[in-house]
Amino acid sequence: MKKFYQHLSRFMMVILVATLPFASMAQEGPKESKVRVNAMPCYNYWSVGVFGGLTQFNGDLSKNSWVNLWSNDIGYNVGVAVTKQFSRVIGIRARFAYAHLHSSIENKWVWDYQDGNGVPKQISESFRTSLFESDLQLTVNWTNWILGYKPERLFSSYVFGGVGMDHASGIKLDANGAEIAYVGKKSDNLNVGNTSGLGGDNLQFKVSAGLGFEFNLSKHFSVPVEFSWRWQNSDYLDMTRGGAQKVTSDMYASGTVGVTYKFGYSCPKVIVEPAVVVPSAALIVPDPAFRFYVIAPRNIPAERKVRELFPLRNYVFFDLGSKEIPERYVLLSKDQVKDFKEDQVELFTPKNLSGRSDRQMVVYYNVINILGDRMGKNPTATVMLTGASMEGSDDGKAMAETIKRYLVSIFGIEATRITTEGRVKPRIPSEQPGGTKELDLLREGDRRVSVWSTSPALLMEFQTDPEAPLKPVELITVQKAPLDSYVYFNVEGANKAFTSWSLEIMDTRGTVQTYGPFTQEKIIIQGRTILGAQPEGNYKMTMTGQSRNGKIIKRDTTVNLVLWTPPVNEEVMRFSVIFEFNESKTSAIYEKYLTDMVLPKIPAGSTVVIHGYTDIIGDEVYNQTLSLARANDVKTIIENGLAKAGKGNVKFEVYGFGEDENLSPFANKFPEERFYNRTVIIDVMPKK
Repeated sequence: MKKFYQHLSRFMMVILVATLPFASMAQEGPKESKVRVNAMPCYNYWSVGVFGGLTQFNGDLSKNSWVNLWSNDIGYNVGVAVTKQFSRVIGIRARFAYAHLHSSIENKWVWDYQDGNGVPKQISESFRTSLFESDLQLTVNWTNWILGYKPERLFSSYVFGGVGMDHASGIKLDANGAEIAYVGKKSDNLNVGNTSGLGGDNLQFKVSAGLGFEFNLSKHFSVPVEFSWRWQNSDYLDMTRGGAQKVTSDMYASGTVGVTYKFGYSCPKVIVEPAVVVPSAALIVPDPAFRFYVIAPRNIPAERKVRELFPLRNYVFFDLGSKEIPERYVLLSKDQVKDFKEDQVELFTPKNLSGRSDRQMVVYYNVINILGDRMGKNPTATVMLTGASMEGSDDGKAMAETIKRYLVSIFGIEATRITTEGRVKPRIPSEQPGGTKELDLLREGDRRVSVWSTSPALLMEFQTDPEAPLKPVELITVQKAPLDSYVYFNVEGANKAFTSWSLEIMDTRGTVQTYGPFTQEKIIIQGRTILGAQPEGNYKMTMTGQSRNGKIIKRDTTVNLVLWTPPVNEEVMRFSVIFEFNESKTSAIYEKYLTDMVLPKIPAGSTVVIHGYTDIIGDEVYNQTLSLARANDVKTIIENGLAKAGKGNVKFEVYGFGEDENLSPFANKFPEERFYNRTVIIDVMPKK
């Protein structure tokens, strides 16, 4: 066994010492008279560091196996480490250290297992051992492994493990200070170890493992903090073989802090050598992967007549802190009631409109008047008004009572036909449990009065559920920019390829229109905007992208746009499906509406254009996905219904516009506008 340790010691020392010339070579580095530019951050380098800290013996003198800060005394260690980092994760290091261990016990009964025989005795003993450590260890930076390498990262963590040799010398004392055992150096009968190490020290093979934390101060300097354990297949460090528990191997731990200097970085470079006449090769960076294409209609409709069934939300929204109906709603006098008709609501306009979709919002802001008019024409119809307020159910009921008083005093509805109640949250709240984002907007939408009824005369066709929507209002209007009049510009992969991109559109006369910059992958521009007063035109569409490494990349294509005016008798039918907040599945009520009301009005050979939207609450990318999911869910219901009805040759176009405020049906200033933007709009266009 002694010869084995001697051979192993020589082998380990050769490996450890062999690393020093490489460290020296790396430290010298090339002596350059060149201009060097590091093209990218790198993690292949050398480092040298010094460290110091505390040690603790974890062996059998104090009956420990791992760590016990109270039973064992604290020693110290200092040392130096040389590391070669090969990748963002893997490194190899040589470590050399001097450590001091010591501990003591008093008046403890133990079994002395010397020579295999157990003899009970009371002992008071202490020891002091000094070690010269040498290790070869593998380091694994798990932070870079899991999170990826970032040169600007301040903190990272790593694990390490390896093998090494300890050269130890020590002395053991009894309670009177008499020397009772040695390890290393002395060869008399008190020596319990071997003398095969450096200078006659006791030589032992060991394994080590630990956890490190590195604080990066700069590219060259860092502060490592490490906690490690080292295990020997021996029982000589405390010179108490076996001890109280007959532990046949020794372990000691350390905690250190140090300073590391990094150098010899091996990075991709662009090198210019002044003495060479031939120009140096430029670093070639491939263009990022992306695809640019344009989808443009062959004919751009100038306008289109639309017959629309506009849905009515069963809600009246109240301003925070107020129990009065907001001024943006249309409130009539008794004299005006006789002239009110829901198909002529444009005669009764609200005071404040956002400027977008005025006609539709005029309908909604007359929702209380429409309710009063329908209840007046149907004397048996009854409703329940449920007010919801975060300020309490009493405040919610007071809001409901405000609407009740209006219906009773202005429309002459009997008070017994209207019941009221108050709640803190509505039955279908926008704010979800555990939600933390944009709560102000969500709570603004939850402060409302909901209209509930089981009277069919008030509700959407074929619905008798208490939560059924109110019957929609039919509108006939002229649409200035139908959906199929838009030009779609797509840059697939733009999110990864570019920091931004812009668009240049040039006609045959050299007139240029510019749009952007953009960061999303798809934008939409109305065809009429590009054409202007021209009925037709050929256009060169050029996409200019700014890549993430600073390179300018261009792609272009040619598109022909033609303005087309539809026949006078062409009429598009439009329907809407309303969704609750964050919902992508059509409710059972609207599924029945699609099946019973919409499907019979889709003729064979027609085109069904379905476009989904969301409000502005939430992440833009998430809302884009949500809007498309809503549109596809509606398409699936219609497709299945057409198949059962035996209707074929119906084409579908499906779009998801997310929260894009340039395309959304309504603004997002008020909660009612945000609620109406949670929608899917269905256009049924007859065969041309």
